[in-house]
Amino acid sequence: MDLNHTAGPGRPNPDQSPSPVDLPDPWGGSGAADPVDERARARGKLRRFRLGFSALGLALAIAGLMAVGLLLLLFSGQGRLPIFADFIRLADATEAAIVWTSLFGVCLLWGSWPDRDWQRRSGLLLLMCLVDALLWSLDHAAELGLSDAKIGHDWFRHSLGAAIGWSEIALIASLSADLAAHLGQPRAIDLGRATRSLATTGAMIWGLYFYSKTNWRGPVWPLRQVQGNLGSFLLRHGVLVINAINLVQVTALSLLASRSCGQALREQAAEDQARESWVSPSERGWEEFTGPGAKKGS
Repeated sequence: MDLNHTAGPGRPNPDQSPSPVDLPDPWGGSGAADPVDERARARGKLRRFRLGFSALGLALAIAGLMAVGLLLLLFSGQGRLPIFADFIRLADATEAAIVWTSLFGVCLLWGSWPDRDWQRRSGLLLLMCLVDALLWSLDHAAELGLSDAKIGHDWFRHSLGAAIGWSEIALIASLSADLAAHLGQPRAIDLGRATRSLATTGAMIWGLYFYSKTNWRGPVWPLRQVQGNLGSFLLRHGVLVINAINLVQVTALSLLASRSCGQALREQAAEDQARESWVSPSERGWEEFTGPGAKKGS
């Protein structure tokens, strides 16, 4: 598989159906460039994509496991037992890994594809991940030695992080689906569309939950949480269910994109090895003539 001639909108291949995403070829360069340099550049980009989506997949897998575990505890009636408190402490401990691993993965994806839409989406995702890192730092300011005073605005900071999370899921699904489809996985487009649709639904339900749990009477700022009712209880559980399903979907998309990059790298390595092992008849004859085993005087 020659990545400089990958089928897609940038380099059409008449023997294959067109790529389902309308993006330029991220592997190719100018026609006057050295083919060897272009293939080396393509391998570097593929390795960067694979590492970035692998890091995102790891962070999302941890978040998905924690979301599913929380649902199991809530629906099993153990929400008020000591095991629930232990689970919350475990969730707090894994939050750091989720935040910083996601930030590392998105940094690798930012600007890697020479397309304005890709750069815009990856740049927006990077900005959201930086906000997540800032919110996490504020939550643990005392432990990190940043501030001894109470930061305040707990409900606002928690709500801002939750709102950003839905947008992050949609952006990761969009980026991973585009890359996987460009590398020969057209089913990723449908999965990405379903993931973004569910993220939109979850964000709408979360908005209703946020409205029902926020004190809108008296001074609005700073935002304060109020006692919930049956409606907010049902909305909260609905949000948790949708979030768990959404995390499983976007984790599968990220790992699919990473696996597609790995497959492309293996195919390219096999092609390079085949090229190196093939020797033309004229070169073979010259090697036999000049080799150490050649007869003197021949």
